[in-house]
Amino acid sequence: MALPDQPLALLIAAVAAVLGCALLWYGGRELLLSYRILTNDPSDVMSLGDGGPVEVEGTAQAQGGTLTSPFTGNECLAYEYEVKEERNSKNGRSWTTIDSGYNFTAFRIEDGTASALVDPRSADFRLSAERSIDVRGGKRPPESIREFIRRNKDVGSEEKSLDLKLFELNTGKDRKYVERRLDVGESVHILGEARYDASAGSEAGEVNTIIGSGDDTKFVISDTDERGAARRAAWKGLPYVFAGVLFFAIGAFVLGL
Repeated sequence: MALPDQPLALLIAAVAAVLGCALLWYGGRELLLSYRILTNDPSDVMSLGDGGPVEVEGTAQAQGGTLTSPFTGNECLAYEYEVKEERNSKNGRSWTTIDSGYNFTAFRIEDGTASALVDPRSADFRLSAERSIDVRGGKRPPESIREFIRRNKDVGSEEKSLDLKLFELNTGKDRKYVERRLDVGESVHILGEARYDASAGSEAGEVNTIIGSGDDTKFVISDTDERGAARRAAWKGLPYVFAGVLFFAIGAFVLGL
């Protein structure tokens, strides 16, 4: 079948091909990451060498200090948060993220053989367990959330109402305050790069190794075990692969192939 000579059809096909390539590239990287995690057994922390890519799993332990999560006030080693607000549109109601953020501190990973220091800077955190606090518009949120709003100039108060004399009309919008945490003692799987550091292990059972980012591997921290980390990478990549194939199919259809 001859290719159409309409410029619009060619443009649509070209855009679809570019988008398809980008989506397949991103999704393929996640699937390769999943494959790598599954086909390489985690190393014992005690056996970590002087450097290079490493995969370890164990439990997360504090290294001198912890963080306080913004909404629940729990002590943790890392957290991510989102503030979602319900919005109305012609297509119905939907939840829109109006603010998000994260924080982390250095911690140790312990697997029964030894413990190693983890430097989380530049890490791709994949924290799954969500803790959500739902607050209806116009209602008073818990004290921890009120304190968060007072400190955060990007999130205004939702405790709004209109006094109509006979009754008060709540005018604030419904919100979800969502946080994901890496807690002390929680299972953790880490894919990263190890480097020797004489100051990283000063106590018995601690190795002189820091696990962090590097040039040779993706730095991923997941609050799960090896299989869970591989499964998350696969589920993250598959939708992009399917979408990429779909865009190529659209391009082929437009060209009449």
